[in-house]
Amino acid sequence: MNMNSQKGFAGIIVIIGVIVLAGVVGYFIVNQRTLSPVPKPEPQAALLPYIEFEASVVSLSLDKSGNYYEGGQLVSAPSDAAVIRIDKIIGTGGSYNFDWASVGVEKDKNVSLNFKYTIRPTKIITIVGGTTQSGDTVSHNIVPTKIVFENNYFVFREDGNSETETILPGLQVGSKFKTKLWNTPEIKVGKYEIIP
Repeated sequence: MNMNSQKGFAGIIVIIGVIVLAGVVGYFIVNQRTLSPVPKPEPQAALLPYIEFEASVVSLSLDKSGNYYEGGQLVSAPSDAAVIRIDKIIGTGGSYNFDWASVGVEKDKNVSLNFKYTIRPTKIITIVGGTTQSGDTVSHNIVPTKIVFENNYFVFREDGNSETETILPGLQVGSKFKTKLWNTPEIKVGKYEIIP
């Protein structure tokens, strides 16, 4: 094989290599949109450690200070707390482990916990904020949290992904309930479900 033939053969190999490489790259670029999408990360709260349990109310501590009012307007939830006995641990989860016993949450033990929404009868109304689009920019208008007292319920209006209404009937000594706690800076009982 002479020198010109070798150069021509090498050139053909290079051209074939470029065509194959371009085809592979093109395939992935074109099919990137149709292949299974990259999963979106879960909301941060879903990654935090949590514990789900059943408990019984041993005693209540209602906030009687009235500091949750400013003038005649509710500005925060009453700082209610309860001593509860952990009857059953249903499960734990999150992206890393947390020692729930370090905050007193363990089976057959009593622990004092604060309540995010109050121990009293409560309605939690989630409202979807408005979404607007201007060019390529999409904005989500967050509904400001508002608390009122209506028809013997503390009513919380909050931003959410869907329009829902949750009623928490209130707790008394002896009430049994199920809830999930998240490991946040302030570990508080949020929503709960009364159990028989």
